[in-house]
Amino acid sequence: MRFMLICSALLALAYSSQAFAFGRTGHQQICQLAYQQAAAQTQQQITALLQLKPGETFARGCVWPDEARNEPAFSYSKPHHFMNVKRDARTVEHKDCASVGCLLSAIRHHSAVLKTTEHSVQKLQSLLFLSHFVADLHQPLHVSYADDLGGNKTAVYFLKQPSNLHGVWDSGLLRALGYDENEHLLQQKFAAVNKHKIRSWQQGDALFWANESLKQTQKVYQQYRPGMLIDEQAVLRDGPVVETRMFQAAVRLAWLLDKLLAAPAANQPSVGNSQSSTGTEQ
Repeated sequence: MRFMLICSALLALAYSSQAFAFGRTGHQQICQLAYQQAAAQTQQQITALLQLKPGETFARGCVWPDEARNEPAFSYSKPHHFMNVKRDARTVEHKDCASVGCLLSAIRHHSAVLKTTEHSVQKLQSLLFLSHFVADLHQPLHVSYADDLGGNKTAVYFLKQPSNLHGVWDSGLLRALGYDENEHLLQQKFAAVNKHKIRSWQQGDALFWANESLKQTQKVYQQYRPGMLIDEQAVLRDGPVVETRMFQAAVRLAWLLDKLLAAPAANQPSVGNSQSSTGTEQ
């Protein structure tokens, strides 16, 4: 009976981590910090787009893609939250993207929409999808292995509670570090990051960032085994890693939005259309 209860708990955690990638808390704090780091003109355009949905904030909106993918109209976006590679892959390549799409194709699509589409609900949706997917790309287990559902099938105990690798990196580490209790914690810690390091993060593209995540995923699998206990020492070791990835996601999102939302002379930013693709959910 006890074994059945543990299995049920593990299954529930797997599905909850699939539903809220990088955790609601992580997505909200990344977008808050990105907004803070963006140029004034970019902030104005984000605010203008959010007014198309009264009462919406950028932080809350960045969680919306995890909720929207369960709606029929947006079910095509389910496989866009992750990218899978073969177990023996040393690098991520564009050809690794599934035919139904992946993080790389989704980021490319929504970037094009932001750059070429007129002020519209479609453009707002692409802003929120892009912001969410840039964060997902920086969570290592979102660039991972299909046979393990990005760590969802790797059972572990996190601080004595049943969990899985994906859940630990999505929300477990953040919870242990106090992010659920302080919605401004990422901004407060970011104040200690030096400007040279911030500038060094403002480079590369989605493929480059995906390869950073794969390298960390490889380290995660070297350290962890199914059923192992992840203790306080692991939080001290891996906590700074997940925080750095969140800093990088926020800095790069702001940098990207500054480029995509740069207003054309004498007109509001405009943006093109295309539909992305759908696969195993993580």
